[in-house]
Amino acid sequence: MTRPRLVQLLGRAYLLPTWYPAPLVTGLALLDQGRRLLSAPAGTRPIPDLTHATIVIAKPDHFGDLVQATALFRALRDQLPHARLVLVHGSWAAEVAQWLVANDYVHDLVTYDAAWLQSGDVSWPTRLRIEHATRSSAAAAIKQLHPSVYLDIRCTTPSTIDLAIASESPLRIGFGLRGRSWQYHALIPYRPDASLGQNWLNVLDVLGLQSATYRGPVLPVGEPLTAHAPIIVQPGSRTAAKEAPSALWHALLPALAERSPIQLVGNARDREHFAALRALVPSARLHDAMGTTAFSDLVVATSRARAAVGVESMVAHLALGHGRPTVVLNNPDASGVVAFPDGTPSLTFVDMTSDPQRAAAAVLAHIDRYLA
Repeated sequence: MTRPRLVQLLGRAYLLPTWYPAPLVTGLALLDQGRRLLSAPAGTRPIPDLTHATIVIAKPDHFGDLVQATALFRALRDQLPHARLVLVHGSWAAEVAQWLVANDYVHDLVTYDAAWLQSGDVSWPTRLRIEHATRSSAAAAIKQLHPSVYLDIRCTTPSTIDLAIASESPLRIGFGLRGRSWQYHALIPYRPDASLGQNWLNVLDVLGLQSATYRGPVLPVGEPLTAHAPIIVQPGSRTAAKEAPSALWHALLPALAERSPIQLVGNARDREHFAALRALVPSARLHDAMGTTAFSDLVVATSRARAAVGVESMVAHLALGHGRPTVVLNNPDASGVVAFPDGTPSLTFVDMTSDPQRAAAAVLAHIDRYLA
């Protein structure tokens, strides 16, 4: 479960995630240094009075990232109750973004579809056209809001520095770890030993606000658990490498059903792809919600669950935010451990690539520790 690390190249710090080869980062550093010679640095600017400021937060990522970022959104709302927060998000996460507005995390939404984050089913020419169009419309929308600060909290490529410049935001703050760091007016410190959520919370220090520690998503208070509360299970993932082998589900689901009713969650594709799992649980102990659960419903469902088991980070983040015992079935080759806080007793990772019986036993041991 390796974490991204910082490397020093040509006098600058760059982020080397596990999925980027070092030669690519070296090439980026060379290109970056060449551009630095041709472009004037942005310089530094003081942090303005944020009491009634409009603050843009750019996080054009997927569902799990926005759920993690609730800790930052809530910290800003608590410390700056009269400020206006504008979230830049990808269109694929519109449902989560709208939920954030409805629950008073942010006030306004701006859509920007970065090419690298769009679906792999879309051709690159189409992705680039979509990016150009949404960057233009997003820049115009941000400009009309007259922000005081633009926070680019993308650590890796793509950053949103182009959008920040195009929107003419007066104060640009970001990590600057993937090049073009000189075009930010202030840099967010990055700690490779910390979770993503904690690194995003480091924004508070840059803004001169009270520091905070990332302990998981900050979610609305859920309802009290009932005697028949289920164990929520998410078997599907957008990434095939994160899906657990069927032998593990055969060893695990019947044993989980003996402890509590099972609620399966996922999208419409999961409902078809994992249809065989329904036969592993007695019908009286099963609620199959795959393909029928909106994001807002999933937030409520995890608050009502006794525990959560999943291969994808979404349910795990929500369960962690509700303080539920949580198991992430993890593939070390596609690890998302950096997305979770350290030292959380209710959270554990189980290697799905190990012997199915051994992996199932590890899951049950963690669940039993809390359900006893």
